Amino acid sequence: MVYGILLIYLSRKNEDEANRQQNWNFTGEPPSVSVLIACRNEEKNLPSLLSQLEQQNYPFEKTGFILINDHSEDGTFPLLENWKRAHPESAILIISLPEGLSGKKSALALGQSVCQSEFQLYTDADCQLPFHWISDMVIAQQNSGADLVCGSVVMEPVSIFQAAEALDFSALIATAAGSLTFGRPSLCNAANYMVSSQALNEANQQRKDQQIASGDDVFLLHALHSSGKKIAFCRLPEAEVITANQEGFSAFIQQRIRWAGKSKSGLRGSNSALAVLVWLFHLLFLTGLVALILTKHWNYLLVILAWKTISETLFLEPFQKKKGYRENSGKVWLMQIPYSFYVLIFGVIVLFSSGYRWKGRHHSLR
Repeated sequence: MVYGILLIYLSRKNEDEANRQQNWNFTGEPPSVSVLIACRNEEKNLPSLLSQLEQQNYPFEKTGFILINDHSEDGTFPLLENWKRAHPESAILIISLPEGLSGKKSALALGQSVCQSEFQLYTDADCQLPFHWISDMVIAQQNSGADLVCGSVVMEPVSIFQAAEALDFSALIATAAGSLTFGRPSLCNAANYMVSSQALNEANQQRKDQQIASGDDVFLLHALHSSGKKIAFCRLPEAEVITANQEGFSAFIQQRIRWAGKSKSGLRGSNSALAVLVWLFHLLFLTGLVALILTKHWNYLLVILAWKTISETLFLEPFQKKKGYRENSGKVWLMQIPYSFYVLIFGVIVLFSSGYRWKGRHHSLR
């Protein structure tokens, strides 16, 4: 009961905040912004991404692009170089990681070291970017006064499995937005966030997670929060980035191990505690269902399932407005029980996992 009430409360707070932000606009001179993107084997994604970067409506003279090639083994680097040559009037910087350095964190650190803009905006090479993306993230920063602005990221599922994957993903984004309601930021997605260069430089001097391959987003979030920096979540619809579903079940498993492994790899205690509480909740939920089935309390069983489904639907609905949800959302209720098994299984897998494969490389969780 408390779980459902909390979700409904957070859904109302998220909706109120989204409505409030609809009245936001630029409040002063637009600052300089550089978009930083690490690229590894992104040949198939770059044509769409680069086209969307070109079409951004943010002031041309205030916009820069820094794309870092992470030892790609396909046509990524030639595509980036050709794009730069085709736009000599634009502030485009294409750089490659030197030998001895690899991985997304190293790539972004290299980009940060040459960035001269007031703000840095991050996304991934497999994302789709709205026309007003840069503008709306800046508008959110100016109106909130935040040092870090977290943006919304959604998927466009086309199958039942992808709808289930998107349900899991939207739960993370909704949690990221909801946690700010209590002033306890928990999550940030690397596909969409903007940070003040000054705040970033200060945080990087304190961070000790550079040896961990994943978590460039969430470790920065907690470093800024612990130093008293202001953090906001942008709910403007044109700042919403679309990310790709995973290509196959194996890639899905590796991604989830990578994500969940952040709690194992050095996040502060409150985040690890949250992960444990979520795991225990799903354990108790399944245990309770089994007990009700064994005692044949069918009425209680149906009430619990209905209450959980309704409250979660209200909580997640604002983050599920892209195409593909409507076709499959009516069947997502079937995931209520399987999803709890999924949480329990992955919790155990991550606990005993030594690492994962990502972008053709093996990364350790130890």
